Amino acid sequence: MIIYNKEFDLSLDKFGIEVPILDDRSSRCFFELQKLVPNLKEVELSSLKEITKEDLLRVHTRELVDRLFTRDRAQAIIDCYELIDDAGEYHRYDPNKSELELGNLVDKFILQTKGTYATLEGAFSNGFAFGLCGGMHHGMSDRSRGFCLINDIIICARKFQSLEKNLKFSIIDIDAHKGCGSAELTHNDPSIETLSIHMKDGWPLSEECGDGPWRIPSTIDIGISAGEENSYLEKLQEGLEQLKNLEIAIVVAGADPYDGDVLESARGIQLSKEQMLERDLLVYEFLKSRNIPQAWVMAGGYGPKTWEIYYQFLKSIREEELS
Repeated sequence: MIIYNKEFDLSLDKFGIEVPILDDRSSRCFFELQKLVPNLKEVELSSLKEITKEDLLRVHTRELVDRLFTRDRAQAIIDCYELIDDAGEYHRYDPNKSELELGNLVDKFILQTKGTYATLEGAFSNGFAFGLCGGMHHGMSDRSRGFCLINDIIICARKFQSLEKNLKFSIIDIDAHKGCGSAELTHNDPSIETLSIHMKDGWPLSEECGDGPWRIPSTIDIGISAGEENSYLEKLQEGLEQLKNLEIAIVVAGADPYDGDVLESARGIQLSKEQMLERDLLVYEFLKSRNIPQAWVMAGGYGPKTWEIYYQFLKSIREEELS
């Protein structure tokens, strides 16, 4: 089950933001999948459950949530993407190229969160769903961070738990960066366990980041040092075997460990395209063999090649279904 609508696309360039998150990583993937599955359709926006202010407050502080619904929402985007540097100059941002009001990007993030929730619903009903959206694992209780305005993963898990009482979640985060927001939000909540396999060195764990809530440990943290790519899959398997909740899983499937990703701060892990497919299939088969519903979201992925990572995985499991 694929969850996608063209309105999920952030279209950062139309807001004047010059971060290399390209919309075609979701749209290109979806349209290529349509060639394999001609009856594949975009999800109707009217069918998506609302994500309310109260849902955000399940996770974030009132101060953070309130600013997303006021005139201060443009400043929230500036903080999220670090569009003004310490010298007060624009950074990765050119307002002269903006076609849309910056604050309206908040609505895109909330729409993506609706997509994540639909992915969770699809996984719970059908066993597997992939949302071509979401995965904002750096969003913390009181702040936006690392291009993540809010934390859709934990918002949706908590909203789902409000309906499915006592349901325990496993968050499996295979993005290049530590899922620091998810760890911070759930560190006193045994109903949501977090596994994060990530660069051992670099953002958000580098010395220049200083001390802060981003250093709160995940339930299971697996740090990968530069040059350890050949042991990545073995360490991931060991981490998966330590999971205990396993009633439903959210897989935060960042494409940024791929050696074709262009984000400088993700260079601490350099997996080949083939290794990326092995990574995804390892997680998929681990969960499938245990009949664990699995909801996948995109998380990080930067530059013109990352759409291929999501596509090769979805193509592979489609071919498995047909065989």
